[in-house]
Amino acid sequence: MLKDLGQRIRSLRKEKSLTLVEISQKTGVAQATLSRIETGTMIGTVECHEKIAEALGIGLSELYTGIDPRYDQVAHLSQKDTRAVTHHTKDVTVELLTQESSKKKITPLVLTLQGGGETAKETNERGVEKFIWVLEGNLRVKLDSQEIALKSQETLYFDASLPHQFMNEGQKTVKAFIAVSPSKI
Repeated sequence: MLKDLGQRIRSLRKEKSLTLVEISQKTGVAQATLSRIETGTMIGTVECHEKIAEALGIGLSELYTGIDPRYDQVAHLSQKDTRAVTHHTKDVTVELLTQESSKKKITPLVLTLQGGGETAKETNERGVEKFIWVLEGNLRVKLDSQEIALKSQETLYFDASLPHQFMNEGQKTVKAFIAVSPSKI
């Protein structure tokens, strides 16, 4: 990470046609320190990074782009983006709420069940967990031999290795948010 940050700073500095001397003057950070940061022999402080980012005309988060792998995991879908539908029948629709779910630790989904609709019975391998939050309507969950009725705004968390099935026994459409961890579709 040290070397990557230094290379990023050097690259941005050169893009803006700035010298180490100019950055040093703008930031108050010694030219030798800037050089060490760029070569990866020194990391510097967050305060120093903020000054460098400001001198480069960017924000700290932009300076760290591509450096900290946590930022690579940020995935934003806007209202305009098309959601992938992983399952669709006359009565059941399952939409994926993120991209590249195979690279995620959690799979967020929206389940829509039309009146009288039900999902197929499902069993996941051990270690897979599910969380359900009913957004609209009433959802019946068959969990092995047990049945649980969930109303709007109620939740259920369970080990998805238990055989389970979701049912809408009413006429109104049911919408539920489902999170699966680790990521499984």
